[in-house]
Amino acid sequence: MTSGIADEPSPEHDRKKSPGSSSRRISIAHPYARLFAKKDEVKRRKIWNHALEKPLFTPYELSTMRAPDRRSIYISSLEVHINRLHAQLLEMGFWPVPFKELEPYKGLNMMTAKSMVSNLQHDASIAKLKLLELERAVRLTSTLR
Repeated sequence: MTSGIADEPSPEHDRKKSPGSSSRRISIAHPYARLFAKKDEVKRRKIWNHALEKPLFTPYELSTMRAPDRRSIYISSLEVHINRLHAQLLEMGFWPVPFKELEPYKGLNMMTAKSMVSNLQHDASIAKLKLLELERAVRLTSTLR
């Protein structure tokens, strides 16, 4: 099995370079060369970010529960939270979104969507910090009066 585009030779690779450039041809690696090279590598698993568990679990639960158990609880709590958000959006009339409004996002891949959500989360955390700073400043000025 190959990934397709990157492993297939293109007509440009089969042609020789122009006379002014190097006369050597571009060599194309065997389609399975990557797989053979990976055989010796140690397979790495995706790292689970345990920092996300801290708001959900107590320190005692973090120390006594196994990570797979915490993950399943964490994922199910996210699903409940998403359902709650959907219900809230439905009450406000923002959900379900009409298909016309989704047209600009047609063909959006998962990584781009994750990046968009991550940027929204970052912007929200910055706004929250600014709000806290403003509240602190208001509290400080009210105590000085």
